[in-house]
Amino acid sequence: MGTIYNLEYDYSTQNGQSIVFSKKDNKKLTADNLNAVQIKMIQSNRIPHMLPMSLENIDLVTKLHYDINSKQKLISYLRDNKATMNDYYQLFLSLINTLEEASSYMLDQKNYILQMEFLFIGQNPSDVYLTYIPVIDLEKTNSVTEDMKKLLTDVAGEIDGLQGNEFKSILNYIKNESFSLSGLKTLLLELISLRSNVNQMYSNHEYTNDNQMEGNFTENQNTAVQSHPEPIVAGSQSMTKKKVKKKLPPLTSRTKVYLVMGSLLAIALIWKFYDMYRNPTVLVTSSILTVVVMVAVLVFWKIWRPGVTKVETELPQTLEKSVTKQPKPEQKLRQKQQQFNVQIPKQQYQTQFRPSNATSLAATQSDTTLLVADNEDTVLLEEESNLSVATMEKEVDVSATLIRTTADEAPQTIAINKNNFLIGRNEEAVDNPDTAVGVSRIHAEIIKIDSSSFGIKDLGSKNGSKLNGAPMVPYKVYALKEDDEFELGKAHYTFKWSSPQ
Repeated sequence: MGTIYNLEYDYSTQNGQSIVFSKKDNKKLTADNLNAVQIKMIQSNRIPHMLPMSLENIDLVTKLHYDINSKQKLISYLRDNKATMNDYYQLFLSLINTLEEASSYMLDQKNYILQMEFLFIGQNPSDVYLTYIPVIDLEKTNSVTEDMKKLLTDVAGEIDGLQGNEFKSILNYIKNESFSLSGLKTLLLELISLRSNVNQMYSNHEYTNDNQMEGNFTENQNTAVQSHPEPIVAGSQSMTKKKVKKKLPPLTSRTKVYLVMGSLLAIALIWKFYDMYRNPTVLVTSSILTVVVMVAVLVFWKIWRPGVTKVETELPQTLEKSVTKQPKPEQKLRQKQQQFNVQIPKQQYQTQFRPSNATSLAATQSDTTLLVADNEDTVLLEEESNLSVATMEKEVDVSATLIRTTADEAPQTIAINKNNFLIGRNEEAVDNPDTAVGVSRIHAEIIKIDSSSFGIKDLGSKNGSKLNGAPMVPYKVYALKEDDEFELGKAHYTFKWSSPQ
């Protein structure tokens, strides 16, 4: 037995597994508590990505049954199948599409329960099923966008191998005041497209022998960073403006069918009238009315609809050409790898970080993912009033430090000098080596979220991490505030903002 909003529910195993909602406000659910129109739409249509619902009426008492046979709870699916970032994207694209289609079936987005306990997976992450409650006066305090923001971060904590830079783009947009489902959908599609381009470049690139790899990798990486254009900031002369083109959102297939059939019916009635009264005046009138109907359909389809606002489509247009030398193809590949933390093959990883002794070799071979720290890219999706946005975040004169203390060592001040600052035992793969007891080879990552905030993420360490005494969920980003304390093994750290110079 459980409670969600002002409803009580339970799980039933009679005639298969199902969720049963039976009470509202501690009273038995009745037909008067339900939205009759929505119930009719659900019963007469097979709505995609909605849990199948059946209605039970016995002695004026109503129960809502949701069939969960052959489906798995979202959280169980993510943990059992070691979900990746691609699964993360497909899941939320399906959720957004389902919410956007709600109006086509006369449903209300806020009646969907966007919580992990009420989301179920079929064959794959895109085959997601939501629970819809057709109840009147549902006591729901959070909006759909607030529920979606929370779900984005909750699911991210269950993703195996969460890509820090990609999730940072999503996190930045979550903090954006203009957050919307359509904007989130656009961001996810862009990240999928960029990830696909990186994988294609990576698969087509042929690596040479180990000596060339060892000598050229670091050199190309540094060259790529040096040849990267200067950051472009809103208000500067080299800023990239975006030309905005407004267009109506596409019609659903159902609406298109209704619109075409309605217009054909109207034209048929017009010419039926002419068939009844054949004279030149009626002929001219019928012709004019036919043209009016066709124009009205075209306007409704492409130009204007009552109560519907146009969606802005931004087309980048650079005002000032960059004089920076164009990077070579190999350097472009390194830049893409830096931006999206592409996993590097084991042979390549061992060549780059060739250990000097057998102990270091054993430690390096167990780490197969390279988390690049020198990445300055930030994705911003703010809609500025002057139709200008910053495409890269410029470094500001703000710095942060860590105070490290242990039982047998003096306090040590550590400057966080990178956007992705790694802490661990492996000196050749991290930015701050820490050999305290219980610290893993690559234990944690300090992430610069924006110019005034940082976060911390445990990278699946063996002994785990604690933030202010509470255990941290692996790969989940936690915001850091002044004087926050976290523990990595036996090492104790305190987050501090450094005094201005």
